[in-house]
Formats: sequence, structure tokens, C-alpha cells
Amino acid sequence: MLGVGWGEILVAGLVALLVLGPGKLPEAARTAGRVYGRLQRFLAEARSALRAEMDLADTARPRPATLKSAPPPAEDPDRRA
Repeated sequence: MLGVGWGEILVAGLVALLVLGPGKLPEAARTAGRVYGRLQRFLAEARSALRAEMDLADTARPRPATLKSAPPPAEDPDRRA
């Protein structure tokens, strides 16, 4: 989870409780949850649109012929084992 452990989450929660107070903390948590949900939906839609565009671009242009493997390097006559 983004490299954040339970200890860091606990400290962030305690700081939020001290800064916002017990009255505003539930409302702030709901707002943060809504924003996080919107961000996830936006990223999913953007990812989907990007994949669709890449698929469309991939089918629109012809694929180049597959490259043949390179021949083995020629032996160097000066280098002998």
C-alpha cells in the first residue's frame, strides 16, 4: 500500500484527530473517501481510454516483418584461447 505501514497510518490518524478534533474527523474521513473513490474511477477510465487508443493505433498501422536473429559474431583470428 504505497510503502506505508500500519505505524505510519496510526500516527497520521492521531495527528488528524488532534488537528481536526473528534467532531470534524468523521466528516473529513468521508470526504477523503469520496475523493479517493473519484480518483480511482478517474484513473480506471483514463487507463481504459489509453488501452483503447493503443489498441486502435496498433490495429491501424501494419506490423513490420519480424527481424531475423543476428548471425553469430565472426571469430577474431588475433584472439585465440
